[in-house]
Amino acid sequence: MPTVGYFPYTDTTCSVEARWLSEHVPVTVRLATDAPSLNGGPPALPTFERLVGALADFVALPAVVAEGPGGFLWAALLRAHGFAGTATVLPYLNPRCWYDIGAIALYRRFAAPQDRVFLGSTPSAGLYAARGLQVTVGEPYGIDDGLFGLRPGAARTREELSIPPGRMLLFAGRSQPDKDLYRLLRVGLKARVLFPDLQVVIASHLVDHDYLAAARRELGRDCGVHLVLDPTPEQLADLYNVADVFVTASTSHFETFGRAPAEALACGTPAIAPRYDGFAEVLAQVGGTLVDVEADPETGRPHVEEELLLRAVYDVLSAPRPPRREEVSATARRRFGRSATIGLLSHLAGDVPRAAMFGRPPVAPAGVALPAAWHAPLAEIANRDAADALRWFWDACDHARFGAYDDEFAAGVRRALCVPPQRDDEGREPCR
Repeated sequence: MPTVGYFPYTDTTCSVEARWLSEHVPVTVRLATDAPSLNGGPPALPTFERLVGALADFVALPAVVAEGPGGFLWAALLRAHGFAGTATVLPYLNPRCWYDIGAIALYRRFAAPQDRVFLGSTPSAGLYAARGLQVTVGEPYGIDDGLFGLRPGAARTREELSIPPGRMLLFAGRSQPDKDLYRLLRVGLKARVLFPDLQVVIASHLVDHDYLAAARRELGRDCGVHLVLDPTPEQLADLYNVADVFVTASTSHFETFGRAPAEALACGTPAIAPRYDGFAEVLAQVGGTLVDVEADPETGRPHVEEELLLRAVYDVLSAPRPPRREEVSATARRRFGRSATIGLLSHLAGDVPRAAMFGRPPVAPAGVALPAAWHAPLAEIANRDAADALRWFWDACDHARFGAYDDEFAAGVRRALCVPPQRDDEGREPCR
């Protein structure tokens, strides 16, 4: 079997993604345990010499996989030191700052035709295509279809967590500001007026305790809101199964693939999300409901209107003929199950990827303007000798100066991730 080098998102001696790859694709995975992460941005950049020392065991391999925006830098470094194989980059995140854009520009100086870049949504892929990359829309690791599906006996977890009987509205994901959790909580509390037995459950594996402090302080014991912190994977799968609806108000510009709603759908639960980034594609199936987003008139940030989100919750919970959970689950598992999506990485074993399963037309570049201050450093990267550009980025580039324009760029990214409603041939929006 071919040996594939693997550069994980964070410094680690054990990568679950690398394990998934070795379990599903006939390759031997060599994890870059001595390689520092390049996903922390300029303040965390290690010395160039340390990076070169971490490359020795990977230069002669036929292929490498590198995670995160820093994966573009690993691909460039490898090529600069003689790597001639296939580089597969899994950015996971949207480009949001000068560091990301600079890393992409450097990679382009070393890119090869056999390389692959996978993004979890078409809007995200458009952002990378705008920077001149050939990209494929698809999330190779999908969701765990051995865990997320219909689970007899899932009610046991509800009992273990002391969640009272009644309808359940579930959110699962990070409890951090970009997830707009307070907007969701306001909608959930309003929904309890319409459905007095409704229980609102927030299941979170990564918690910003300062962000949640106000909710903990203001919400009483009998408010019907339940915080489930750090649930086990099995508990989370059970909660998806017993929930009546999954809801998120997030318009985060970080992750690209709507993993949590995909997991919920795979468990047969209807899902509601903003018409934003990867949500628009994940929820394009039976059981999915999208809610339009609008821009804040003062900040320009996109958000979902609370009344529209509440109406969507009401429509799902009061539907006279809800979709069969078996159909919702089977459709989502077929679309997002890891046993199928991992085929995107079959090229690492020398196979032709199952393009028929995931093939889509070329991705149109997103129209996001770069800050004018970035034009000069990008010209430095483009016009210098490729190896010299790499050293310049490490040793001479004024990252702090160019990073001062990150917020300006991120605002354009947020707008580009808004997905307009589909219209019919006469330009009319479909009835909601």
